[in-house]
Amino acid sequence: MEETEIGEVGVDKLNERAQEKAREGKSGTPWLRWLALSTALFAVLAAIASLKSGQLANESLLRMNEATLKQAQASDAWSYYQAKGIKEVTREAEMDMLSASGAPLDAITKVRAEADRYKSEQEDIQKEARRLEQEQRDLTEKSRQYLERHHRFAYAVTMLQVAIGLSAIAALIERRGMWLIALLGGIAGLGLLLYSVL
Repeated sequence: MEETEIGEVGVDKLNERAQEKAREGKSGTPWLRWLALSTALFAVLAAIASLKSGQLANESLLRMNEATLKQAQASDAWSYYQAKGIKEVTREAEMDMLSASGAPLDAITKVRAEADRYKSEQEDIQKEARRLEQEQRDLTEKSRQYLERHHRFAYAVTMLQVAIGLSAIAALIERRGMWLIALLGGIAGLGLLLYSVL
């Protein structure tokens, strides 16, 4: 047997060989037809699981990117919050200096109004920063969930590819026992696929 790549290409070549062997099968070995059918079914299921696994990995990355953006926005909001706090403290210090120097009441009142405005703005900014942080946490959790489902589909793909490989070996050595082991692997892969869908 020629050397093949490990991975999907190698599994495809093994699958082709198994089907060729089944076509060459004698009338005394009808199980080879069932072997070819089961191998083809495993290949279809592996392709579906692989597609879904890739989709979930992409969704996970997308949500993580969105979470990173929300974290940056929250960080910007907290910086803005601090800037407003510094302005408030500066205005309060200015108000104290005006009071100590005997400045007119309307000048002190004007500075007090500015300090109060900064404090009010700071409260709004704080609410926004906390909202952004919550969105970041929610997106991070969603990303984790997508990644967890991606792994389940990836395990299903792996089991189905192992079943395909074992089926090909069973066809090449014409051992029904090896095919039964491949069927067990395929059933395990199908079980993982169904679990992943739910």
